[in-house]
Amino acid sequence: MNLIIDAGNTFMKFYVFDKHKKLIYKNSILNKELENIIFFKKNVQNLKKNFFIKNLILSSVVNFDNLFLEFIRNNFKKFVFLDAKTNLPIKNLYKTKGSLGKDRIAAVVGGNFIFPNKNILIIDSGTAITFDFINDKSQYLGGNISLGLEMRFKALNFFTKKLPHLSKKNFTKLFGNTSETAIICGVQNSFLFETKTYISNFSRKYKDLKIIFTGGETDFFKENLKMEIFIEKNLVGIGLNEILNF
Repeated sequence: MNLIIDAGNTFMKFYVFDKHKKLIYKNSILNKELENIIFFKKNVQNLKKNFFIKNLILSSVVNFDNLFLEFIRNNFKKFVFLDAKTNLPIKNLYKTKGSLGKDRIAAVVGGNFIFPNKNILIIDSGTAITFDFINDKSQYLGGNISLGLEMRFKALNFFTKKLPHLSKKNFTKLFGNTSETAIICGVQNSFLFETKTYISNFSRKYKDLKIIFTGGETDFFKENLKMEIFIEKNLVGIGLNEILNF
């Protein structure tokens, strides 16, 4: 059994995969609930005991003290702390590997596992939206980063004096006829148009392109893109499990 810990800025996600690479457990906990290192250790120990876990990978944007890392090393047969030097089951051609987001590289590895030997565009929509590409030779070539949906609403409010801070709503309109609907339609349509343009341009350049959506806004795309899309909400966890197995 493998334990995957993905520690983001807000949430810490725990995944357990069996020897057949099947996800059998998933849980998310607010980071502030895990600030007590004793509580965190107990949580990890309980998962290890309940699922007979032998291996662990930790991907984190937050810092862990050396005592905790030593605790993990001493309690698991194999421990991987994901960083720029970690061996990967793909070829990473990104020029600044040290600044590459760990969730981005994990999502790319996950996509390559789901669709091996295919050209793949991975669209991960959360606080930011990222568009990452891996080719049919398992070479990660890079990608783009843009503002996420909620960040766009916040930016309009923060950088202007009068525009209110709004949030996404269900809609089908091309344009608004009030200031509120103009903001909502403008932000949401630009988010969709940007994504559609990426899909169109990549599809023209790379044959038999596979597209994977992941992240917090996948339901928004499912409802509004008006096209059949492939969604894998656990893509980062799948990728981290593949890195651990490599």
